[in-house]
Amino acid sequence: MSTSPDRSSRPTDRWNHVSHSVLFLEIASLDGPGGTESDRQVARAPLHRVLRSAFAESGIPWASCRHSERHDGVLVAIPPSISTSAIIDRLIPCVETGIRRYNREAAPVRIQLRAALHVGPVIATTDGLTGPAIAVASSILNAPELVNYQLKTDIDLAVMVSPQVYETVIRHACGFADPTRYREIHSEGSAAWLCSPE
Repeated sequence: MSTSPDRSSRPTDRWNHVSHSVLFLEIASLDGPGGTESDRQVARAPLHRVLRSAFAESGIPWASCRHSERHDGVLVAIPPSISTSAIIDRLIPCVETGIRRYNREAAPVRIQLRAALHVGPVIATTDGLTGPAIAVASSILNAPELVNYQLKTDIDLAVMVSPQVYETVIRHACGFADPTRYREIHSEGSAAWLCSPE
């Protein structure tokens, strides 16, 4: 998995070893007449547009976050000043709406996204973002249960969260964070919670 440098110029001392919400989004698949591997590069542009619009619509400043390219997606570390509940209740629904709109109105190639959300310490370097929280988010994003769920349901955005996010934010929440929308998944000795509203 390749990583592009983190282009933020902020000092890292405010970021390192502090818990952040870590949102990892990746292009899961491309469908349509042009849905080939070469189209994945083209698909990154609308992904970034959808993501930036979602941040703006949800009232979470994109400029306050650190972000880096990861393979076919974007890794975003959101500062502690932004609550994880705001990400679940406002940001993720805006991403879902944006990618659905793109697929319906503008896309020659349909894009499916999957997302993982975790909270934990992040280390920011000139080479990008690292730390245990990044590793956990990456593991959740690539969980076979998340991948297979999206293949089965054909939904635009599939979301899985860590147990920490579920227990501290979702369990007693409502809206997109409604716990009845989530089911516990066990994969390779670890657990996560899959948003499965149907």
